[in-house]
Amino acid sequence: MTTYAKLVKNLEKKVKEANKEINVVKWLFYNSDFFCGYQNLNTEASLEDINKLEIMVNHYLYDNMPPQYILNKAFFFNYTFYVDDGCFIPRYETEQLVEETLYRIDDRFLNKNIDIADVCCGCGAIGITLKKEVLNSNVFMCDISNSAIEITKKNALNLNADVEVVQGDFIQPILQNSKQFDVIVCNPPYIKNSEKLESIVVDNEPNIALFGGIDGLDFYRIIFKNFDKIIKSHGFMAFEFGYDQRKLLEKLINESLPYKYEFLKDYNNLDRMLFIYKD
Repeated sequence: MTTYAKLVKNLEKKVKEANKEINVVKWLFYNSDFFCGYQNLNTEASLEDINKLEIMVNHYLYDNMPPQYILNKAFFFNYTFYVDDGCFIPRYETEQLVEETLYRIDDRFLNKNIDIADVCCGCGAIGITLKKEVLNSNVFMCDISNSAIEITKKNALNLNADVEVVQGDFIQPILQNSKQFDVIVCNPPYIKNSEKLESIVVDNEPNIALFGGIDGLDFYRIIFKNFDKIIKSHGFMAFEFGYDQRKLLEKLINESLPYKYEFLKDYNNLDRMLFIYKD
C-alpha cells in the first residue's frame, strides 16, 4: 500500500538523487488541490493523486519548471497569487520591502487618504497587498509586459482589490498622465546583464523582469531623474536592489537627489532595501 506519506518520501528520494531541492516535493503536495490533510498522511493514496504528484515532480525534475509555475500559485504576505511564465515569481525578500513600506505609511500618513504606485508590478503582489493592507489608498500599477498586466488584473479580481492597472514602459504611464504619488514602490529589474543565474530562473522567468543594464542600475537612474515629477511633497519611494549594489546606488543618489535616504538590511543581514524621503 502506498500512503501519501510514503508517496512523498519516495518522490523526495527521486529528487535528491537528481541533486535538486527535495523540499519542492512537500511544497507541491501540501499546496496542491488534492492535499488530504495532515491527519490523513498515512491513508492509502489514490492512483489519481499518485499520478498527479508524479507529473508535477517530473515537471520540476525534467522540465526544470519552478514549483510556483507548476501550481500557478505563489504566496505573498498571506495572500495567494496566480503566477505563470508571463510574470516574475514574487520573492520572500520583497515581502519585507512591503512590510517596511507599511510601517512608514503608518508613520507618515496615518488615517490619511494616499496615492500609491507599484511600478514594474509583475503579478501585482506589491500593489495588491498594499491596497489590501492600506484601505484608505488609491493604488496605481504598471508594467511593460502585457502578460504581466493580465496576470495582475486576474489577481486583483481574485483578491477583490480595487486597483488601477496600466500597461506601459516603466514610469512612462505616470509621466504621460502627469501623476504624482505619496508612495511609489518599485522592484525593478536590477541584475547585471552579464550575471549568470540559475537555469531554473533564467530559462523560465521573463528576462525583461530580471536584467537592468551593465551595472543593473538603469531603471534607478531613470526614476531618480524624474523623482520630483512623480512624488508628492512628504512622499517617499521604496526600492529593492541587489545585495552588492549599495555603494553604487548611494553614489548615484548623492549625485542626483538632495533628499534624505535610508538603506535597510533583509533578514539575512544583506543590504536589500532603499527608502528615499521627499521632505
